[in-house]
Amino acid sequence: MVRSVGAVTAGAMVANVAAYLVAIPASRALGAADYGVFGVIMAAMVVVAAPSMAVQAVIAREVVRGRPGLAGLGLQSGALVAVLSLIAGAVLVPLVRVPVAAAAAGLVMAPLITLTAAALGFVQGRGDFRRLGWLLALVGVVRSAPMIVALALGVSSTGALWVGAAGTLLATGVTWRWAKAPISSEGADPEVNTSSTGPTPDEIGSSARGGTDVWSVLAASQVQLALLVAVSLDLLLARVVLSDADAGIYALGAVATKAAFWLPQAIGTVVYPRLAAPNPKTRSLLVALGVVAGIGVTTVAGTWLVSPVVPHIAGDEYQPLAGRLWLFAATGAILAILALLLLAVIAVRRTVIGIAVWVAAAVEAAAILAWADSVTSLVTIAAASAAIMTAGCLLPIVAPVRRSSRSG
Repeated sequence: MVRSVGAVTAGAMVANVAAYLVAIPASRALGAADYGVFGVIMAAMVVVAAPSMAVQAVIAREVVRGRPGLAGLGLQSGALVAVLSLIAGAVLVPLVRVPVAAAAAGLVMAPLITLTAAALGFVQGRGDFRRLGWLLALVGVVRSAPMIVALALGVSSTGALWVGAAGTLLATGVTWRWAKAPISSEGADPEVNTSSTGPTPDEIGSSARGGTDVWSVLAASQVQLALLVAVSLDLLLARVVLSDADAGIYALGAVATKAAFWLPQAIGTVVYPRLAAPNPKTRSLLVALGVVAGIGVTTVAGTWLVSPVVPHIAGDEYQPLAGRLWLFAATGAILAILALLLLAVIAVRRTVIGIAVWVAAAVEAAAILAWADSVTSLVTIAAASAAIMTAGCLLPIVAPVRRSSRSG
């Protein structure tokens, strides 16, 4: 497991570094107000692409259980996300006051990300974590590097988003090509039964007949969407409750939230096939929770140490983040634990638990609209809400996995 986690962590870290490197030239080149547009569009894109995480999880789960003919799920899910993107764009433009062209560029990425995730689901389910790590890194670089170059050349937020969409299209094609290659025995996790679960390359390209239908993805999607709404809600509402300048400052602080959230995701990626097995092991989930929590504590401490240099890197207008950046990181670290818990929900098919996250997110939105009037108050509400969500989901999620383990 250590080698698998290392491979996926390395790939995810490269992808995350590439993604967050976009924030530095964007914050300097666009200015706080225009960066607020860039940040909110990127956050909305992640929310609309929630089914991408679900389709990867569902395909990986069914691959573990030996079900063939799953590729059609990726196409169906991509079409579904395309429709959601149109709806989201119609709501987003007037609500948060962003240009139509910018919203369109960001939301074009969502269905492409979903198709990419479908390919990654086959690789994850087969336990080929070395290849998965390489693909995660490649996708992150191909998506982010063009935006970094474009921003360095002085393009607007809208132009940078369209360049990112082009990079995402390229990443989708490359991922499917690699996913169809034969499994690598050296990169496979020995604790995942790839001998009976890995579809052949021909099966990856087949239709979805006989496989899990899109309703399985929708059931998992509502869980992942609830998570992503919880992760992005504060940033999405920042331009509603804060001034344009403060919203831009908050958008840069939210980079720390996203970094702390995504940094330990490799743990869930590697442990997921074990949780999705017919007889899941409680110990795997508990160990993974401990590792994610440890990474979170380390991330928050590191953020607290480096926060004083933020204004020197991003600019003097971001001075308010110097003493508050650790709160953003703490929010992301807590949400990373919630993400792992919700992966276990999908693995054992208890997606109804996602409703609790939806309710908590609705309460958080009401609290933000009622009381958030500064960067400090907004991030404090976000951190408290994350802690309440995670604590409320811990017992009902761990208990079913424990019962499944005992019954097996």
